[in-house]
Amino acid sequence: MDNWIKDDLYRSILENVPIACVDICIVRDGKVLLVTRKDAPAKGRLWVPGGRVHKGETLRDTAVRKAKEEVGLECHVGPIIHTAETIFEDGPYEGVTVHSINTVFFMYPKSVHQEPKVDKHHRGCTWVSSIPPDLDKYVRDCLAATGLDYSKECFPLREYDLRTPPYDKDNLEYWDRLP
Repeated sequence: MDNWIKDDLYRSILENVPIACVDICIVRDGKVLLVTRKDAPAKGRLWVPGGRVHKGETLRDTAVRKAKEEVGLECHVGPIIHTAETIFEDGPYEGVTVHSINTVFFMYPKSVHQEPKVDKHHRGCTWVSSIPPDLDKYVRDCLAATGLDYSKECFPLREYDLRTPPYDKDNLEYWDRLP
């Protein structure tokens, strides 16, 4: 756990209220940076960098801090591109779910010569140029908000143009089947 909240207090917070978080989509050369998480929640999964907002910290300041702390990049902060909530059963405390309300920013490095360096909470990172089908829906939604296209593996039978999807407008189940 972070040193700024004692363990027993953080557990109590997680048991009782959602957490305000900022996630970031760092874009360079048409690709978005994803990290592999070492810690719960989402341990072992590819995810967008990000985390909790500190009291008194603006969302934009949190985005800048998370880019520096998690992937070692100095970034320009762009617009908010996605807002969603996540609920994880695999939080840091057994039997305590993690419910977060996430604001996602579009960001880009201040220098194209910077290379990401992940912190101790991540196993590695990768740049993606399309949306892989095996990511969590939340991550896919974040990537789609940056303008990335779904990979062909998402739609193996035929290519779809997601701007004009081949669906019956009265049948909203089509959207539930999207990856």
